[in-house]
Amino acid sequence: MGTRTLPELWNPTTFDALRRQLIPSFDLLYGSAADAVAMTVPRRPHVLDLGAGTGLLSAAVLDRVPDAELLLVDHSPGMLGQAADRFRGRRRVATLVGGLTDELPDGPFDAVVSGLAIHHLPHEEKQDLFARIRRVLAPGGVFVNVEQVLAAGPGVERMYDRRHEDHVHASGTPEHEWAAGRRRMAYDICTDLDTQLGWLREAGFRQVDCLAKDWRFATYAGWTAP
Repeated sequence: MGTRTLPELWNPTTFDALRRQLIPSFDLLYGSAADAVAMTVPRRPHVLDLGAGTGLLSAAVLDRVPDAELLLVDHSPGMLGQAADRFRGRRRVATLVGGLTDELPDGPFDAVVSGLAIHHLPHEEKQDLFARIRRVLAPGGVFVNVEQVLAAGPGVERMYDRRHEDHVHASGTPEHEWAAGRRRMAYDICTDLDTQLGWLREAGFRQVDCLAKDWRFATYAGWTAP
C-alpha cells in the first residue's frame, strides 16, 4: 500500500502552541489516552505512535509511563525533527518517516496511539488501518486514538462547530491562524464516534470504549484479548 501524504499544512515550530489553542480540553483528551496506556501495558512497554507529529501524545505517554520504549512515525521529516529535539537524550525514543497507509513497523507493540491524524484517511483506509493495528498489537494490548469526530446529524454538527469556534476565540488564537485552521479542516474526512467504535469491533478488538469527549473531539480505545 502506498504512502498517502497531505500538503505540509502545519509549521512544525508553531505546532505545539497552536494545538492547545485549537483543541478544546487538550489535557483531558491527551491525558486520557496516556492514562489508558499506563493502566493497560506492562512495565517497559513498546509503544507505537502513528501520525506522531512533534511528539505531543508520546510526551503525554512518557509522563505516565517513563520507562516506555516509543517509536514515532509521521510522514513529515520536519515534524519528526521537532520530536527528536523534544526527546533528545531519551535513548528509548526513535522516529521513522512513514505514512498511515504504509506497512506498519514490525510488532508486537503493547500499545498503539495516534493523535488527530487518522481522520485524514478515507473511511475504507481507516478500517484497513484499524485491522493492521490490531495485527501488530500484543495480546492484552491497547489502541488509543485522540480524534476529531462527526456529529450524528447536521444540527448537532453545527453545535460542534460553534463550540469549537468559541473555544478558539476564547483561547486567544490569532484570526489568521484560525483561518488557516479552517483551510486545514477542508482535508478532514470525519465520521461519527459510534461508527468508529464499530470498526474497531469488526477489526477484532475485544473491548472498545470512549474515554473522553468534548463535542467534536474524542479519545477512544480498543483492547485486544489477553
